[in-house]
Amino acid sequence: MHPTNDHLPFAIERSLVQLATLLAAVAAILFVTAGLLNGDWITVARATGPTLVAIAGAAMLRRHTAHVLPILLSISFVIAAQNYLLPIEALTHLAILPLAIVGIIGTLFVPQRLAIVYIVGYSILIFVSLLRWGADDVLYLQATTASMSVALGATLLAWVRREFGRREERYRNLFEHAPISLWKEDFTAVGEELSILTSQGVSNLEGYLRANPEEVRRLAALVTVTDVNGAALLLTEAPDRDLLLGNFRMDTFSRGALESFIPQFLAAADGKEKVSVELKGGLTMTGRPIEALLVWSAPAVDGERDLSNVTVAIVDVTRQREAERKLQDLVDSQSQFVATISHELRTPLTAVVGIAEELRDADGSIDETERAELLGLVADQSLEVSRIVEDLLVAARADAGNLIVESTPVDLSLEAEAVTHAIDPDIPVEVNGHPEVLADPHRVRQIIRNMVTNARRYGGPNARVVIDTDGSNGVLEVRDDGEPLTVASRAAIFEPYTRARQRKGTSASVGLGLTVSRRLARHMGGDLAYDHDGHETIFRMTLVAIPATVTVS
Repeated sequence: MHPTNDHLPFAIERSLVQLATLLAAVAAILFVTAGLLNGDWITVARATGPTLVAIAGAAMLRRHTAHVLPILLSISFVIAAQNYLLPIEALTHLAILPLAIVGIIGTLFVPQRLAIVYIVGYSILIFVSLLRWGADDVLYLQATTASMSVALGATLLAWVRREFGRREERYRNLFEHAPISLWKEDFTAVGEELSILTSQGVSNLEGYLRANPEEVRRLAALVTVTDVNGAALLLTEAPDRDLLLGNFRMDTFSRGALESFIPQFLAAADGKEKVSVELKGGLTMTGRPIEALLVWSAPAVDGERDLSNVTVAIVDVTRQREAERKLQDLVDSQSQFVATISHELRTPLTAVVGIAEELRDADGSIDETERAELLGLVADQSLEVSRIVEDLLVAARADAGNLIVESTPVDLSLEAEAVTHAIDPDIPVEVNGHPEVLADPHRVRQIIRNMVTNARRYGGPNARVVIDTDGSNGVLEVRDDGEPLTVASRAAIFEPYTRARQRKGTSASVGLGLTVSRRLARHMGGDLAYDHDGHETIFRMTLVAIPATVTVS
């Protein structure tokens, strides 16, 4: 529960009830003593009222309840009643002072909606109390002056209370509805323990705390959380506010949370008013990992820090840190990509440039057979450069959303035999059916080339291509006798710039072949997937087949 404009905190009300009970008891004792000494039984009888008030206050405290207003009103009515029932003019006028003080103080405890009624009623009570001994003009003037003075004092106090209440409400709204997690904490006990450590000769407090994590845990358990806002509940995923209040439990600290307390303790010991801490490895109440930026602030009161009212603001930066790590991974990946693409392009281009220079400078010393071989190498290396550039262009167009593919009849077996023979004539092509599919022939050849090249680079020594049909789809599989991939690698190999294990003696790749191939297959209404049947690694491309009864002109 939080204090509102109509109620003071329980601790304050209890203290005031204790004070009123004590004063009433003292007043009763004084009346009895004075009456007995003077032989005046009317004065002794005046102890009845204060005694009843003291008894009522003691009973209230015994029941662990504290309501100041009933006590104050009881005091007022007792004083007023005694003025009428036990007339002693000197005491009656003397009683006006405590009666006025009680009335003005009571304004603090009356609900604001009843403040005017209370002030008017109490002023009338003061006025009537003074008219008991007569009604001459002087007495009327005294009664009027007294009642108006009480009314003025009570009104000013009610106005001050209302203004402070509004400020408290504004503060409460700002605190409760702040978009960041706010905690009110009491570091008083921690400050005392740190002073004891310093007096015991601990000069390097930071080193001592880092070397003694159990001491940090003990000190952290002395911190008392006195209030939290709604954002704190969302941050910690706590089902109830009360679970966050009170002292921290020693067994709930993660390593990251425990380490975040050390800079806070150092700030408390060194007299700093503010310190920022990065919380890593924290956990919510549901066990979710969290990273946060924590700002610890101890306000200065009369030039001295108040460790009993420390404010801790916690900003959740989990998503930002994840984004930073992903960005760093992307930067690293792009750097690796640039290095790989440079190597990939440099290797065939170096061969092309070298062979071209050799042919240019040969001056007839190279026979036709060797010349044909060299020209064949130039053509092969140029095609390799073209393949790399083509994969890069497809990836860029797909990312931009403007990749366009054709849809014409394509014979998978013919395309597979042509592409496979150009790459490695020793790779067999097994045709179990002759599916004709609707696809882009240029893109189909690009996919087959990437699949076969991938098998030669990363697969086992024995590879083969299998053509078949599967219901309404044409199927092209590239199989090899390589080891199966891990579960994580099976998904990662289709990510850009990712390469699986590489066969010894083969050049590195850009890591776009499978990514581009899957994107192309899906753009043409099919798919590309990985599998392992226990004997062979299988990359399977499926494309929509043309029914045999349909003739496409």
